[in-house]
Amino acid sequence: MSLADVQTAVRAGFFSLLAADGVLQNLLGSDRIFETPPRAEAFPYLVLEALETRPLLAEIGEGAVHALSLSVFSRERSRDEAASAAGRAAEVLMNGPIALAGHRLVNLTMTTISSRRLRDGRGYRATSSLRAVTEPLT
Repeated sequence: MSLADVQTAVRAGFFSLLAADGVLQNLLGSDRIFETPPRAEAFPYLVLEALETRPLLAEIGEGAVHALSLSVFSRERSRDEAASAAGRAAEVLMNGPIALAGHRLVNLTMTTISSRRLRDGRGYRATSSLRAVTEPLT
């Protein structure tokens, strides 16, 4: 299996779990979780902003390390909406059973949460960054 295959399995598993969480859906609204930032989408919404995958050891068959960033964009006047949704997304992933095709999640840790004002000054973006380690099912 290639790194791209492993990354696809991680992405699909994470998106599936996030989309199934009722609390996150209430914070964002339904169908507000995207891989690519949408054009003209109503706020708030969540985007998988970055996903980097590398071999855990020399061979991909030994496992993989994934660094990912989930960002929530909001037009609220405070950081609260974006930070709450980004925090909930990380919590869902940290606590939920994540089904990964052909792989097993060995470890998942939250590395940072940050928030900043949008460039246009009309809202906020909060980002949860996580690190995951997976290994192939054999």
